[in-house]
Amino acid sequence: MRLFDAEGRLVRWPSKRGQEASCLWVVWARVPARRVMSEPELNVELERAHTFGDAALLRRGLCDMGLMTRTPDGREYRRVEAKPGPEALLLLSTLRSRAA
Repeated sequence: MRLFDAEGRLVRWPSKRGQEASCLWVVWARVPARRVMSEPELNVELERAHTFGDAALLRRGLCDMGLMTRTPDGREYRRVEAKPGPEALLLLSTLRSRAA
């Protein structure tokens, strides 16, 4: 929870590898579903989801985890619909409760 501000934005990249996946699920949840986006459009969404200014890190992480797909030329991105695991669901729920 200390990696997120009161609005649920990621304030820094976790130093522990095990926390990265849960953080990426939170970022994924803020990306619009069923929408094709260009890299600049996705960057706008990612900038809304974090405060440390590294959208490229988040794009790579989301694609590497299989939460986003992109065309080979990187021109189009799509969110992959998936169900977060129990740890990520708990984090998402806690962040929503805190923001309310």
